[in-house]
Amino acid sequence: MVLFGYGTNAIRWIATDAENKMDTAALQQAIADDLRGSKTPFMVVGTAGDVSTGAVDDLRAIAGICRQYDLWFHIDGAYGVPAAVVPAYRALFDGMAEADSIALDPHKWLYSPLEAGCTLVKNPKHLLDTFSSHAAYYNFDSTDGDIPAHNYYEFSLQNSRSFRALKVWLGLQQAGRDGYVQLISADIALARLLFEQAAAHPELKAISHSLSISTLRYVPSECRDGRPETATYLNALNEALLNELQRGGEVFLSNAVVRGSYCLRACVVNFRTTAQDIDAIIQIIVREGRETHLRLQQQPVSTAVA
Repeated sequence: MVLFGYGTNAIRWIATDAENKMDTAALQQAIADDLRGSKTPFMVVGTAGDVSTGAVDDLRAIAGICRQYDLWFHIDGAYGVPAAVVPAYRALFDGMAEADSIALDPHKWLYSPLEAGCTLVKNPKHLLDTFSSHAAYYNFDSTDGDIPAHNYYEFSLQNSRSFRALKVWLGLQQAGRDGYVQLISADIALARLLFEQAAAHPELKAISHSLSISTLRYVPSECRDGRPETATYLNALNEALLNELQRGGEVFLSNAVVRGSYCLRACVVNFRTTAQDIDAIIQIIVREGRETHLRLQQQPVSTAVA
């Protein structure tokens, strides 16, 4: 929206449900409100693998709404779309084939080195209509027999760029479809294992698991009373803990805010990750969590649990 001059004020942010999926009733209401207000909706962006929790929107329902109002249906699948290749999760992505465009990052879950981005479109002519430029000094339209020339500068904003596609192609050739099914399935299983171990540990609270993303919190036994001030402290504790984990260098987790709770977020997208790594993550979180909690308790009372 920013690149094409509309600005962020043109975006309608749609509420999500308890599973962090787009509320399609709220989407339909927002479209109707805009039309009544003489505004012109033109695109809906669904998510196939939310970056915080891995949630996948109801793509089939969103596609139906887009057809109803003649809107472009784009899917942000930068992280999660490759999981659609796994038979056990294919139904989760039902409706994806109806998208007009899909964005994905091969450097995430196709295991390609940075950087490698990809946009898939149902009708390639849309890219040419949008990006093609024919300056006087461009003479790249030669063809080989009946095969038309593919001038890749016409398919995106960039005119000059390196051959990023080679590393993606090599990965696809080496691993193949079956290879990616095995690798991605293993990542999902490891994230589930992390969630289960967190749920079983008395000092951890498992928050969410979807695809290869699990979120959890460090919760000391004396901080389970449910009081608002305790919830505020736990947010501060887990944020401080995340900073310590990142500084320590033993494990790298990121953060997610799920229903107002500051969480530790683990996203498994490395085929070298093992169950032993998951065991180590749990141990490191608990060890550093205890030390961080102790340090915060020794600070002024306003920072610690009353």
